[in-house]
Amino acid sequence: MARDGSDKTKSVAQLVRDTIRMRPSIMDALKMGIVNYSALARMLQREIGSGSVEAVKAAIIRVSEELSAERGLREERVLSILRESKVRLQDKIAVIISPEVLDIPYLVTAYLTDSYVYVVDQTMLREALPDYVQVTSNLVALILISPPRLEETPGFVAFITQLLASREINIVEFISCSTNTVIVLDSRAALTAFSLLQNYT
Repeated sequence: MARDGSDKTKSVAQLVRDTIRMRPSIMDALKMGIVNYSALARMLQREIGSGSVEAVKAAIIRVSEELSAERGLREERVLSILRESKVRLQDKIAVIISPEVLDIPYLVTAYLTDSYVYVVDQTMLREALPDYVQVTSNLVALILISPPRLEETPGFVAFITQLLASREINIVEFISCSTNTVIVLDSRAALTAFSLLQNYT
């Protein structure tokens, strides 16, 4: 697919860089060094409709080197935060979703466009909840308390979620606010998730 006229002033290298930056799957493959440069060059050359395959391949290699360097720096920043984070587990957690505000004790809450989500210690619920709320009980909260620079470090949430996904661990709720990260999991996955994160702290 050829680019429109607005891209005619861009160099082949810039077109390649822009195209790759819009494709997370290609970026990930380049960061890991598992790309066939020639095959990708042929694909991108057809897509951008400009330059020779050799020129596109050279641009891909330059972008790959940039991404590898970025990845190393970003991962080191994320890992340094994890090493300084405290990780703890809390069981008997419930997630309550309500279309209306509830007057209940909670660990953390999120306000969505059409509902309110509460992560609560279910042992603290003293009164019956309204019939219209959705409740998922007997979950476990994995709580990370990190240093303040977490708020200025991109990639932390992505690292955590990808780490858990690599072990087929489903996240029921995920709330990141300031220096606290709360991950609510099925109790059967909690110890595995805790061990994974403990390897980095």
